Amino acid sequence: MAETAEHPDADLLWLDKEMEEADVQRNLAAKACRRIGKKCEKLFPPAPPQWEPPDMPDSLRKIIGNSTIHDLKSNPPAHLLAWRQLLDEQRAASKALQEAYLDKVDEINRQSGVDAAEKALSARVDELYKIGDRIIATPANTLEGILVKLRAVDMMDFASFAAESAVFSSIAADIRRLAGEAT
Repeated sequence: MAETAEHPDADLLWLDKEMEEADVQRNLAAKACRRIGKKCEKLFPPAPPQWEPPDMPDSLRKIIGNSTIHDLKSNPPAHLLAWRQLLDEQRAASKALQEAYLDKVDEINRQSGVDAAEKALSARVDELYKIGDRIIATPANTLEGILVKLRAVDMMDFASFAAESAVFSSIAADIRRLAGEAT
């Protein structure tokens, strides 16, 4: 540890170790989420089919074909109204089945701990991003420090940074500082 304390980028090296540990914890939390998710999927009931409207009967097509738009709007045939009612009922029944299915899936997920696992994963990701933000905000004084920043950016996939340009600006400033010292 004495070497690290004397290193010009001691803070970055320390943050790098902290980020590596946070990444390990994030990966463990993600693995737990996947494992619980797979267990839940085995408990899910079969998904109901998506509703598709049936083909319109030919007799109704003929009625519509022989009517004017004005007639269909102002005085629609009883057969057409019944057809629309049937479609509305089928659509509503299908929607109710879908909602019941999703409610059951949510219940299984809740009882199996998916919500808690996802919350834990989210906390681990937040922790990783906070460390990554601190790494980017810390000036690098050596090539080793710049490599720490690049590793952090790689772990983050730029997702945590408000603007990618902030990352590049930080690293570019470090390179300029090193280049100025080298000349």
